[in-house]
Amino acid sequence: MRPLLIAVGSRGDVQPYLALACGLLAAGHRPLLAAPRRFEPMIAARGVEFAPLDDEMLTLGDSVKGQGVRAAITAARSVTPMLRRLLDDQAALAARPEFDLVVYHPKSLGGPHVAEKLGVPALAGLLLPLYLPTSAFPSPILPVRVPSPLNRASWLTTSAIEAPYRKTVRTWRREKLGLTTPYRSTASLIRQGGVLHAWSPHLLPAPADWPAEARPTGFWTLPLDDTWSPPEPLARFLADGDAPVYVGFGSSYGGDASALTATVLEAIRMTGCRAVLATGWGALRPGRQADNVLVIEEAPHDWLLPRMAVAVHHGGVGTVAAALRAGVPQVVRPFLGDQPFWAARLHRLGVAPPPLPGRLRPERLAAAITAAADLTPAARSLAGRLTDEHGVTAAIDRLEKLLNA
Repeated sequence: MRPLLIAVGSRGDVQPYLALACGLLAAGHRPLLAAPRRFEPMIAARGVEFAPLDDEMLTLGDSVKGQGVRAAITAARSVTPMLRRLLDDQAALAARPEFDLVVYHPKSLGGPHVAEKLGVPALAGLLLPLYLPTSAFPSPILPVRVPSPLNRASWLTTSAIEAPYRKTVRTWRREKLGLTTPYRSTASLIRQGGVLHAWSPHLLPAPADWPAEARPTGFWTLPLDDTWSPPEPLARFLADGDAPVYVGFGSSYGGDASALTATVLEAIRMTGCRAVLATGWGALRPGRQADNVLVIEEAPHDWLLPRMAVAVHHGGVGTVAAALRAGVPQVVRPFLGDQPFWAARLHRLGVAPPPLPGRLRPERLAAAITAAADLTPAARSLAGRLTDEHGVTAAIDRLEKLLNA
């Protein structure tokens, strides 16, 4: 099998596709992973064949983060030509006839159309429930809560996801791919069964009103990199005391990083815990710190989180998955998108206290950290159930059956 995987977005979007590619490679297949060019070192280190995609939109997002609405509006005017360059890079892949299957992230926008040009099956690899309506819960990207009778109706919001880009994609299909068939949205394609749901059914089982092929496979998880070792300050800090609290908000926070950091540090002081703060993409910006706090840029979650007592984070599904596997309770301060959905789900499962939306105050965060520590037995129990789950293997089995049908 020669699958083409197309992943667009942040590291949290791309890394699960890299995990799938590694699994395909280990199973004797020949995957090619197309992703923003900034991820080439991460992908090449795993021995996966790589095709770079334009990543100007990621760079643009980085440049306006925390600069307010006016900067975001100004940046939006630059998106169309950047999107066209991203699509053109995908069109170049459609000129290579060796692929027999396409698995794509919906953010790519071009994935299903590349598959149509190649004349091969296409499946969307979804890291969250996004396109299949259900009456069991509302759309995870809905910014407001709705009464349960309106759950199914709330999924109408997904039709708006692609709306700003349809004209560009239609023009690209015609000009670059030479396709004359009518444009079909990702949502309509997925409703016909073209989907792989890449999360654990222990986190969110398939609703009864979904088709059987929409059952989640389990998380797509990279094998632990046994060549990685912690820098000496981190190794020494972990050895010098009790398991610390992890705090990291990834790339989600666009506000005052210094103020958020001050809140976190005060909450840590109030709990008396030790802490590891991951600055990541700038959500945290520590200055001076106490002896019981270590600041790092990042470390592999699958290595770091099992050594933590509690994980405080933004609720991105990648961090959620890593903390679940590590068996550590979680405190979630969601910021945007699907993060409130996962935060509420973790609380319902009993592995996190109630989410902390709105303005984060030190006393609220300190109380949540203290409450989370009491949920350790539940977190470890759930982690034990996840050990029997092999999401990448299940996804590969689905792909092999699709091609052999």
